[in-house]
Amino acid sequence: GNCEMLELFLAKGAYVDPVAAHGTPLHGAAGEGQYGAVKILLDHNADYNKMVNGVTPLMAARDANSTECIKLLVKVQEEPMLKREIVASELISLGSISLKKKDYAVAAKLYSRAMQLDPDDAVLFSDRSLCWLHMGDGRKALLDANKCRKMRPHWPKACRRQGEALMLLKVA
Repeated sequence: GNCEMLELFLAKGAYVDPVAAHGTPLHGAAGEGQYGAVKILLDHNADYNKMVNGVTPLMAARDANSTECIKLLVKVQEEPMLKREIVASELISLGSISLKKKDYAVAAKLYSRAMQLDPDDAVLFSDRSLCWLHMGDGRKALLDANKCRKMRPHWPKACRRQGEALMLLKVA
């Protein structure tokens, strides 16, 4: 009954995230442990992070002791992180291919985009430093090498990149 009505309202263009005194429809469904309604609302892109009166839908599900709703809300929150990891992995792979083809400018751009998604990956800084070295930009190569070395102080490749960048700057 309620799920069919909810589907009908949403199919007719009802706004999925209206805020009332007790929260959004997702807050209400999660707070009542209504798994079907929570799933429908999430499938229609309801804002699962919306905080109303200091409460998120996940908190409402927790307060209702609804394990099913909690699992669903946690899963939905993890999906964007997984997508970011997949995109970063694809960018890194394309960067490696460009590096092997000696297309250093493209590789550097791809590594830069991957860094936006994963700013704590020392290997990305090392690889982009290598790109800057091949393009003759010692300053950028050293900046990336220094960041890489800061992240992994005892990694031989980080030390090597620093040395190569310093040598390029000394020659230039």
